[in-house]
Amino acid sequence: MKFPYFKKQLSLIPYGEKLSIGATPDFALEITDQSGLVYDILCNCNGINTIGDIYNKLKYKYNDLDIEEVIDITDRLSSYPLILEDYALTVESSLTPREIERHSRTMNFLSNFDYLGTEKVNYMKKIISSNVLIIGLGGVGSSLAMNLAALGVQKLYGVDFDKVDLSNLNRQLLYSESDVGCLKSEAAKKKLDMFDSSIQFTTFQLEITCMEDVETLIKEYNIDFVFCAADQPSIWIYKWINEACLNTQTAWIYGGNSEASSYFQTIIPKETSCFNCRELNLKEFSTEGYLKYTEVKNHGYATQNNCLAATSSCITSFMIFDFIRYITKFETPRVINQLFTLDYRDYTISYLPVKKNQMCNCR
Repeated sequence: MKFPYFKKQLSLIPYGEKLSIGATPDFALEITDQSGLVYDILCNCNGINTIGDIYNKLKYKYNDLDIEEVIDITDRLSSYPLILEDYALTVESSLTPREIERHSRTMNFLSNFDYLGTEKVNYMKKIISSNVLIIGLGGVGSSLAMNLAALGVQKLYGVDFDKVDLSNLNRQLLYSESDVGCLKSEAAKKKLDMFDSSIQFTTFQLEITCMEDVETLIKEYNIDFVFCAADQPSIWIYKWINEACLNTQTAWIYGGNSEASSYFQTIIPKETSCFNCRELNLKEFSTEGYLKYTEVKNHGYATQNNCLAATSSCITSFMIFDFIRYITKFETPRVINQLFTLDYRDYTISYLPVKKNQMCNCR
């Protein structure tokens, strides 16, 4: 290990003759450290010091210390998951110094899923290099845009045809009073350009009216992932995006708010059930449910929005975590083959199974 680095997000608490490392159940570690040597070694594992530097800093405090003992302790600590990593993998990576500093806390978070301490930079590079399309820049969409920008996605594409309305400001956090009457696509770009000047945020004043609108964007801009944060036209917007993503083999998430709850589903073409599976399952197993679904699909019955910034932000957080899982590949997204729902009345989280339908073309 060239530059041993103790993960700064972990607590390090010496008490009595013991040392407590971390606080997460199943990963927290408590060890005997009568002399305080392990504590001092970890305090000096800052990603700058080499093993030799650490030894030289501590040899006068611990008279009997030799460098082999420092090596042995760091080796034993690195054998535990989530404690030590080699910071050389970060500073010698293709990330720029600005990217390392700007995204240092994001990489701290990603390191919670990097048990051997060797992959967080690769996770970060995958996030930075992804091309992400957001359809709808309202409550959920504006929260997605800000979260993706903060996460480090460098190429974002946003679609909306609407203008900012005063009533939008209770939930659409990309906009302010000065944006009322302006196109959301233009106001959103202005806000994100101010937030991070390195982001390429391309926006389109466009109303999605067919599958081809979506497929064209995916192909032209080499989109890796699509978020649908639009809810109109009811059901059709999901069907169009679903078909476009199946045609292009592009993973996507749809999500939104409904009355006092929020929902989303993650769809990976050829691997999971898709939105059309929901429709076919409903047709096969629920006559009344399918009749109601068809009525909404054919006639709309749009309702007035009743969500908050808090509800949009909450569901967006879950959507972002599934996006991270998919892009980095550190584990499978959690909300596949099911619809996730969060009820704010009692904080109940429920999962509605969405099985692959054998008649669906997503097979």
